[in-house]
Amino acid sequence: MNLKRFYSILVVAAFVLPSMASASEEGVELKHADINVADKEQINRGLDVFTNICMGCHSAKYVTYKDLMDYPEIGISREKVDQLRNDKPLTAGLITDLSPEDATVSYGKVPPDLSVIANARRGGANYIYSVLTGFEHDPNGKIPDGNYNKYFPGNRIAMPDPLGYLDHDPAETANLEKQAQDVAAFLTFISDPHQNQRRAIGVYVMGFLLVLTLVLYLLKREVWKDVKH
Repeated sequence: MNLKRFYSILVVAAFVLPSMASASEEGVELKHADINVADKEQINRGLDVFTNICMGCHSAKYVTYKDLMDYPEIGISREKVDQLRNDKPLTAGLITDLSPEDATVSYGKVPPDLSVIANARRGGANYIYSVLTGFEHDPNGKIPDGNYNKYFPGNRIAMPDPLGYLDHDPAETANLEKQAQDVAAFLTFISDPHQNQRRAIGVYVMGFLLVLTLVLYLLKREVWKDVKH
């Protein structure tokens, strides 16, 4: 493979791969979620949506109640944590009260744990936001209302419409979409809770490498300045 062809492939990949990441497995273009995993207020609003709505069926077992205090991007008070956990230990994960048996009877399957859902689904936050706001009437009339989702693979989804998006009052659209984006931000953060630290460290590392490169270059010039080539 010649160099010119190699660069051509890189250019094509740079344009194609991001577009693939923004599409669901059915090829439907996902909606863009306006999130910021460093925005404490948005992540806290997403936590409220998760604990008040999503945890009715879903868990996030890899996130503990103590984590909700310790992660700076969440950083809620001990008082609020105590309200959320009731008699559960601080080291317990965010586990739904819905038993696997009851979930199977109600939905035909156990709802997935959402601890790493943003990393497990192509599109990440865009996928979460799209699915939560993708409940529609089946245009073919085959899938019952509440189980048809434009963005879910196959379009038939067992999860009931959690935000009440189907047939909602148009005046509520902005609020419902904000809730969907907020919980998408929360789930994206907990999927990789150290991502902001890595980015911050990366800036210092790149700065160090640039300075080191400059120092080594000047050292090389000094060492070799009297050597004839």
